[in-house]
Amino acid sequence: MSQEYQIRVVYQLGESPKVWVLSPALVARSKDEPIPHVYPGLRPCLYLPSSDEWEADRFIADTIIPWTSLWLYYYEVWHVAGEWVGGGVHPSPRKARFKS
Repeated sequence: MSQEYQIRVVYQLGESPKVWVLSPALVARSKDEPIPHVYPGLRPCLYLPSSDEWEADRFIADTIIPWTSLWLYYYEVWHVAGEWVGGGVHPSPRKARFKS
């Protein structure tokens, strides 16, 4: 019952993988309710960069791709329920240390 999504994953050795949802475009529930758990450029926040959840010796196919699928599930639930049920910790934009 979920939508089909096209994503883009970019990985450069020594950096964290970056994911974008290409289509359909991510949209907020309203102008007053921004999409939760995203980085600038509407990149899904899949894990806390300072954690050990993802490291360069892990396969993107075993981590980033399933995490993106799960993030999209929570995104769709958020659209229906109005609450992010995916849990997790997301750094505030001022304190976040990441490259967009």
